[in-house]
Amino acid sequence: MTYDDALACWIVDWGDQMGYQLRDGDWFDLHVGYGQVLTCQAVLGQDWYVQIGTHRACFYLKRNETYQVAI
Repeated sequence: MTYDDALACWIVDWGDQMGYQLRDGDWFDLHVGYGQVLTCQAVLGQDWYVQIGTHRACFYLKRNETYQVAI
């Protein structure tokens, strides 16, 4: 998943010419390394962030990073 400045959203690359534009409220699995996967919900406030877990912990996504996700 990478950020597209022109579209102002995150794009999940499926390996074809099309990508999935992540929308506010979408759920996905974020792979954080060492086999760990976090189920997250994408939220668009003043910037994109994810909410994780029952206590809805919030973490901002870095636009210059690429994330491995599964939808």
